[in-house]
Order: sequence, then structure tokens, then C-alpha cells
Amino acid sequence: MLKTISEKKAEAILAENSPWIQTLSERYRIPQAVIKAILYMEMTGMDIMDPIADAVVRTGLFSKKDSSTGYAQIFGWVGIKAVNFAADRGMTDYEKLHIPSDRRLDPLNQDDVRLMWKYLRSDKKANMEVAVLNMLCAAEEMTGRIDFSSYSEEELKLVLTRYNADTDHITGYGEEAYRHYLRYLESEKKESV
Repeated sequence: MLKTISEKKAEAILAENSPWIQTLSERYRIPQAVIKAILYMEMTGMDIMDPIADAVVRTGLFSKKDSSTGYAQIFGWVGIKAVNFAADRGMTDYEKLHIPSDRRLDPLNQDDVRLMWKYLRSDKKANMEVAVLNMLCAAEEMTGRIDFSSYSEEELKLVLTRYNADTDHITGYGEEAYRHYLRYLESEKKESV
């Protein structure tokens, strides 16, 4: 697999976006280390097929309307579900997110999926914010709550897994993401000393 973002480049992107990640952490009460772990996993998991899939969606070839896109590798339909989840709980809304729609989007409507995909593709900060909303959605789905400070190690691994896969058991992705979470958590502790 030919990677498009190296580990070093992923770390540089995270460092460059550190103020935004901190803002998202504070806004949605989700640890920065969790956000960084997911972004790192998604960025370093991108291969040459990802930009090709994005190009196919962008040009509308083969009637393809959706692909995982941006640093957080989110599908348009997943973004819609995450935004609707957050809007239903009063965490944010379409206007605050600057989503170009005057109505609630439907993840089953191909035009809505394409609109969300374009939004996620065109704005890196929006892509990361919707990723955080997806993490919150995954957290509630897997644990019944969105209080990251209350999760056991197994619950957090399950939430990290769910970000990437529609499953109810911990996968290798969740295990690896958890290791990165611990690494970023340790780094944050050292920086605060």
C-alpha cells in the first residue's frame, strides 16, 4: 500500500492544527489526545486509492457520490449522521457549522450526501470538527454516554474502533488508536509540566 501521508507529515499536520484541535476539545469536551489519535490513524492510513476515489466523486464519474475524504477520512453520509446527532442534542447546528443548507440533510439523499462530501472535502477545519461530532456519536452508540472522562480502557477502545468500523467489538484499529491516544496523553502531560 502506497501511503499518501507519512507518520512525520501526520505529526506536522497535527502540530499545525493544534490550536484548532484544542478549540474542538474544549467546545465538545473530548480529550485532545482522542482527537489526535483518530486523526493520526486516519491520515497515516490513507493510501493512493483515497485521492483517486475523491477524484472520482469530485468529477461524478461512474455515478459515485461519496468517499472517505479529508484528514479525518469521513464519508458524506457519516458526516450528515454526525451533524444531525449533534444538532439533536443542542451541541451545534447547521448555521454554526456553516453548512450550506437551509434544511436538515438526509444521509439517504444522494444530493445531500454530495453536498456534505463537498463541505468535508473543501474545509479542513470543518472536516476535523465533523470528525469530533462523529466521535461523540460513536461514543454514545457504544457506551450510552458521551463523558470521555468516565470511560474504561475497554470502552475507549470500543469508541475508537467504532469511529472506523460498524462493529460492536474492539478491532486492531481500536487497539492501535488507543496506543496513540496514550502517546498523545503522555505528550500533553510533559508539555504541561
